[in-house]
Amino acid sequence: MFYSSIIELRNKNNNIVDYISKTEQYFLNEIDHKDTIKKTNPDDLIYLPKTKEKERINFFSYALKEITRGFDYGRYQKGY
Repeated sequence: MFYSSIIELRNKNNNIVDYISKTEQYFLNEIDHKDTIKKTNPDDLIYLPKTKEKERINFFSYALKEITRGFDYGRYQKGY
């Protein structure tokens, strides 16, 4: 029991060390590539047009319009 828990702890520790070394390597690579990244200026940027905000619809007025439209459609269907 004790031996198996020691082995499990050692395996977890090895995994943590691997993860730390991969993380260190990633950040070291980023530091190395820092000088090769081009600094941007306003000419490089793409300006997108600002979209209009969606107009909010009052639920009560929308429901009232739908009801009146339904009555109008019903008026034309009474001729059966």
